[in-house]
Amino acid sequence: MNHLIKTLILAKGTGLLLLLMNSPAAHAQHAAYPRANPQPALQAASPQAQVPLANYQSALRGLPQGVESQSTDWRSANDTVGQFKRGHIDLLKLENAPPAQPGAQPSASQPRSQP
Repeated sequence: MNHLIKTLILAKGTGLLLLLMNSPAAHAQHAAYPRANPQPALQAASPQAQVPLANYQSALRGLPQGVESQSTDWRSANDTVGQFKRGHIDLLKLENAPPAQPGAQPSASQPRSQP
């Protein structure tokens, strides 16, 4: 009986080996790898290669230009805000404050004119 088991194991191993040797995956490994044509790469690497001109198009072209009807010089706007003691927050408070009455004294949050 021991001899019968050894024979069956040997037959199974041989059958598996034959199956693997005849599989399409085993034959695919023998196919030659296609060689790339080196000419385009050599031509592109040449210092004498012709390079097409870049066609520049701004990514911002066609976008809305903004909601402001006029533009202000950034430096003068910065100087205006710089007159306020606490910076931009004082300017916002001044813009949101009710209109001053004629002849009223300026509040402490409003800037004083500098000489």
